[in-house]
Amino acid sequence: MAASSVLGACTSSADGPAPAPTSPAPTAEASTTLTAQGIDWPRAGSPLPVADPPAAPDGFGAALVTRMADVLTTWAGATTVDPDVWHVETPADAVVDALPPAVGAALTRQAADAVSPGLAVANVFGDDVEVIGEPAVTTAWRVTTKDDDAGQQYVVVQLQTRAAYEVRLGDDGPTRVVGVLRVHGLSAYPGTEDDFGVTTGWQEFGAGDCALAVDDALVPDNDLDKAAADLATFVDVGDQPDVRMPALDDEEKVDDAYRDRCRDGTT
Repeated sequence: MAASSVLGACTSSADGPAPAPTSPAPTAEASTTLTAQGIDWPRAGSPLPVADPPAAPDGFGAALVTRMADVLTTWAGATTVDPDVWHVETPADAVVDALPPAVGAALTRQAADAVSPGLAVANVFGDDVEVIGEPAVTTAWRVTTKDDDAGQQYVVVQLQTRAAYEVRLGDDGPTRVVGVLRVHGLSAYPGTEDDFGVTTGWQEFGAGDCALAVDDALVPDNDLDKAAADLATFVDVGDQPDVRMPALDDEEKVDDAYRDRCRDGTT
């Protein structure tokens, strides 16, 4: 079954066979849906529907913030609701193609150093994971101002997507739910044209952590109870009107050390 091979991919050593699974492979009965997880958000396709962003803060023109919001909306649509990106071999290229050159170049540089470079730029799924229909999505904006080291003020505009995907493992496998919070951010000084600063961050809920680190893809967690608890946190964030990212303990962060533990089967 697809889940068995996925579990092996999550925990196998680079130099030896995979250890025995710690929980049974999911069956057709071990399924869940968006409705079962209490997710009744609107389904979203491409282009991504978003609310109007907040007004420009004092000292910054409305045209600048509107231009930043337009780029962020296009960026978020590519990362979250574009089905051509979900299984693409090079997600960075697909996302960058939708962005202004300076923004795309900055994003490419950031992703190159990530443990999961594909997931660093988009919501991408394992080869055996089929996304069923359109995801359920909510969004939130944040506009703030900050001072740099020289005391010069700049504006930061962020757009967060909260996307819940109903997925199927294999042709006849169980249905599951995976949630992703992704923050897309741009910063600019007064008078900036398109050379924006770029920030981004993401968290998954209901996916297997080792698949993120080793396979660089979203694959549903084998433990339905654990996934349901994760998704409850995700739904709470998605129901809020403002941008939020739950705090992570160090052991929950997907970094080089976590990837090594996954490969060694010691997570």
